[in-house]
Amino acid sequence: MFRIVPQLTVRDVSRSVEFYTGLLGFTVTEADPPDAPEFAALDREEASLFLVSDASREALSQPVPGGTPRGVGVRLYLEVDDAVSEHGRLAAAGAQIHRALEQDPGQNYAEFSILDPDGYEIGIFS
Repeated sequence: MFRIVPQLTVRDVSRSVEFYTGLLGFTVTEADPPDAPEFAALDREEASLFLVSDASREALSQPVPGGTPRGVGVRLYLEVDDAVSEHGRLAAAGAQIHRALEQDPGQNYAEFSILDPDGYEIGIFS
């Protein structure tokens, strides 16, 4: 088996877990420690994501060179069955829409993006 599992450094693991489970349907497979996690592993179908607190490891809590904000240059993509419906659901749930819904009906393609609580961009397409 070979797969890639992104790990995002976040300010508040519990807040990020709530975002990814509540809005995007992930489930928590591991949280350490369970009551106030500094690390969490999430799964949804074949996708996995690790979240780690920026305060949990000294190396991860060092300033970013040049003061680059968290999330710059990182975009996660989620492929869904119907991006138009997913856009409506997430907008109604209060997700921060970052890039407006774009559709190409001739290609049967739609895409938009949202931001997670730390500014990581999540592209959603079908």
